[in-house]
Amino acid sequence: MAEEQVDITLPNDRANLSDDCLVLLEQVIRTNNNLVEQNQRLREEHELSAKAHADVLNRIEQRLDNQANAAGNLVARRRHRGRQAIIRTVVPAACRRSTRKIYKVLAKKDDFHGFYLDEEVSSENNGLIVERVITQVLHEHGGQERCPWTRAIMEASLQRYFKSCFETRRLKSSDKYEEHKRKTRKSGRQREKLTRRTAALELVTWDDRHEKGKAAEILILDAMSSEESCHEDDENGNSRVANYSVKKLTWQSKALKKMKKRLDKAYRKRLTKRARDRIVKRINSEEPSERQRPTEGFPEWALKE
Repeated sequence: MAEEQVDITLPNDRANLSDDCLVLLEQVIRTNNNLVEQNQRLREEHELSAKAHADVLNRIEQRLDNQANAAGNLVARRRHRGRQAIIRTVVPAACRRSTRKIYKVLAKKDDFHGFYLDEEVSSENNGLIVERVITQVLHEHGGQERCPWTRAIMEASLQRYFKSCFETRRLKSSDKYEEHKRKTRKSGRQREKLTRRTAALELVTWDDRHEKGKAAEILILDAMSSEESCHEDDENGNSRVANYSVKKLTWQSKALKKMKKRLDKAYRKRLTKRARDRIVKRINSEEPSERQRPTEGFPEWALKE
């Protein structure tokens, strides 16, 4: 008996279905490969971003440590000019304020001449002035043992004050003093704003170090808005600062403004009520800032699209 022939040829519709499955499978494989590549790129970008944030945080933390250790410490900075090395003393801000305050108090007395600006800072007359101010500072603190600064630090502070007085006299004689004073105070407020926000970096409760690193990225002087002082006369007819007019940075993003507000809020929260009440009011200026946006190393998320 002849064997029965079995036809194993698939119907056309089944063959087409099989081809469609193969095409679909190839598409799925390609899609998966693309997703794997995208995930790999995202991981690499995240690792680079995390490393950059960690580096920024380390620099910020180092800056904070340096500020904390600067008070009362003598730091030698050597700058070579030819064969000669110059050692510079770091003067804490509190020492600078104290020595200048005592100098101004003594300047109201008839027997205190003040700096001899036509002589060298190291002259005998200026040496006597420096010694008298230091003696008074030590007296105010109850002696050298209780004074937080050494004589060398106070001498360095007064030597710099001498140079400041000399420069002020020169500017006054050239009718540039008021403009110089305005720019100096404006620059000082900008630096103080950066210092406050840097300190607030440790006061905010961040979700993780990545978020903290993003905040640290924008802590540069060029990202701080400038403030112009607005004056008014008090009841005695004397001019006083009524508020500060803040010029808007036209290039900053909403995310950057939100980050700044978060840092400012954290800083104000730790202040005493008396300190908060003494803060001069800030108002938004109608005139935008002319400062250009930072160009190197500034994050894209902080810039307006």
